[in-house]
Amino acid sequence: MKLKLITTLLLLSAISLFSQTDYEAGYIIKTNGQKLDCLIKNEDWKGSPSTFNYKLEKNGAVKTGNVSTIKEFGSETYFKYIVETVAIEQSSDKVSNLTEDRNPDFKDETRFLKVLIEGDASLYFTTKNNENRFFYKINEGEIEPLVYKRFLTKNKRIAENNRYKQQLATDITCSEMANPSLKNLEYKRTKLINQFKKYNTCLKAETVVYKKKAIKYGFNLSLRPGITFGSASIQKSGETKLDFGNKSGFRVGLEAEYIFPFHNGKWSIFIEPTYQSYTADTEIAINTDFPTMQNSTVVTVDYSALEVPIGGRFYMFLNKDAAFFINGALLVDLSVFDSSIKSSNDSKYDLEFASDATTAVGAGFKYKNKYSIEARYHTSRNIINYTNVNATYSSFAIIAGYNFL
Repeated sequence: MKLKLITTLLLLSAISLFSQTDYEAGYIIKTNGQKLDCLIKNEDWKGSPSTFNYKLEKNGAVKTGNVSTIKEFGSETYFKYIVETVAIEQSSDKVSNLTEDRNPDFKDETRFLKVLIEGDASLYFTTKNNENRFFYKINEGEIEPLVYKRFLTKNKRIAENNRYKQQLATDITCSEMANPSLKNLEYKRTKLINQFKKYNTCLKAETVVYKKKAIKYGFNLSLRPGITFGSASIQKSGETKLDFGNKSGFRVGLEAEYIFPFHNGKWSIFIEPTYQSYTADTEIAINTDFPTMQNSTVVTVDYSALEVPIGGRFYMFLNKDAAFFINGALLVDLSVFDSSIKSSNDSKYDLEFASDATTAVGAGFKYKNKYSIEARYHTSRNIINYTNVNATYSSFAIIAGYNFL
């Protein structure tokens, strides 16, 4: 079907554009000390990547960096990773895996450490077993782990080894720091960054805080009117298939979207209650009781429904204002209102609607997180529930969007 082909081409084009534009200006330092400007595929890594992709030129070949070939990579202010061999706590923080040993289980590992803050006191970060692990360095000293571990007491209660507080009380102290108490300092990224910032500020030390670009995440609420191009067919057992052809109609939806605060705001989920309609008819010949005579009947499909697609979306940013996206959704009819299939002269084509669920795929473009345009294809689905009749409906939609939240 032509509409399927158009949708497929749109998806492939969007993916192709993404592969060319998802790189940011940055640099690498090789193990031999050579520093090169490059384009880095920033995947907003949760912990430490084992590898990363970069290109020396916009249209150049994609290269892969790892701890054996690269000793540092990053951008000027958004992110920075350095290769270090550090002692990393191996224990899990899951309650079901806690032990009665309060001492950390350290093991030396060489990996990329994420730099959170640099100054007279610097803070670093990685993950192990999906648990956050923090490290610090004073001036030009060694990078050491900030020790934190949960464990079980003999009576099976959860306790904490908070040695990191003692480490900071010894090394990250300044007489002029406001609220120097570390009793309530949590082993969390934001809390630790603020403590290191206070210390460096107190020493009037030059400080660099690395934080990712401000990405809008949270809720969007969009009005989404559009035009649908639908087609329907009915096949009764042993009789000629009725094809109602392509007809255009109006649709309007209200989409609630949540953009997740990770991977640079590229992923979201959405739900979009949508009203849409389709009306078409066709005339067919019918036999009367007299073989030499024929009559005809007009079969009309009148379909209007409140559809509810629920799905996920992936954004491919061209720059801070423009992005292509692709999405997929499960679609169900919440209500088919007074939809009907009726014939003018033959009651055997008087049928009741009982629409089935279907899937939808789409591709589009969004500008300034405000305006959007999307092409979406809804796969074929049954619209009645009869054992001897098969009736299907599929549609293609062009949807405009305006985000007013």
